[in-house]
Amino acid sequence: MSDWSFEGAGKIRTHGVAEIETFASPHDRPDTIADTPYQMDAPIRTLIVDDEPTAREVLSRYVERHATLETVSTCESAVEAANMLRERDVDLLLLDVEMPEMSGLELVRAVEDPPAVILVTASETYAVEAFGLGIVDYLVKPVRYARFLKAVTRVENQQLGQSGSAAPLSSSQEKASAMSSQADADRPDSNTLFFQEEGDLTRVRLAEVQYVEAEGDYMFIRTESSEHMVNTTMKKIEAKFPSDEFARVHRSYLVRLDQIDKIEDDTVLLGDTRVPIGPTYRERLLEKIQTL
Repeated sequence: MSDWSFEGAGKIRTHGVAEIETFASPHDRPDTIADTPYQMDAPIRTLIVDDEPTAREVLSRYVERHATLETVSTCESAVEAANMLRERDVDLLLLDVEMPEMSGLELVRAVEDPPAVILVTASETYAVEAFGLGIVDYLVKPVRYARFLKAVTRVENQQLGQSGSAAPLSSSQEKASAMSSQADADRPDSNTLFFQEEGDLTRVRLAEVQYVEAEGDYMFIRTESSEHMVNTTMKKIEAKFPSDEFARVHRSYLVRLDQIDKIEDDTVLLGDTRVPIGPTYRERLLEKIQTL
């Protein structure tokens, strides 16, 4: 079985098998394959650099989805990436900023003639400095695929000579950032919370939340019908959620009490979902629920 993705008019790229060229009409088809030489557009060779495994995994999936991108490698540090850049040809860096030993911005300064760079970071504070270094785009975690796609399009346009430089952050993004900071500082009502997703504020009704799961720098807020990926900490999430409606049951899990169907020895059942109970949280959980 092969994965298929469309790559421009009249072409289909397959991963792992030979490429096939299709034609919009019979008139476009050559008499023989030899009559028209086929030349594949060179992919954009991409290096992913982030010290957080979850972030590397998310970016790897995004690169895999995009027909014009090809992953050269993934690196856990800027130091590792600097060595990789000496050994391999790289067209695009997907680069975190805050990493041990060397930051992403220090890497960009240190490399002579660096490739195109898209910063992917949890902090908005480096934006001005980043664009001063000619960064193509600046993505704030958690990054949704639609926003990632816009950034890659800018890289493609630059390589095609259609765009000369990166544009500054839009006023709408700046406003969204300011609104997000205010929302984080002020506790909202007990029925609704707003989370920043892709530069916008998304409203989530707490009554619909089943549980929250921590994975590295990301919190996944899950309802019956949706999932929201938020770059924050479990401590902040727990402080925002009403303590009489939610309970921490594990270092990586917060559950809504009225969603619990059953409690086994070391597991909470939320419908078909099984959530582990950490030994240090069991007693506090039992104190919050009514038992006979």
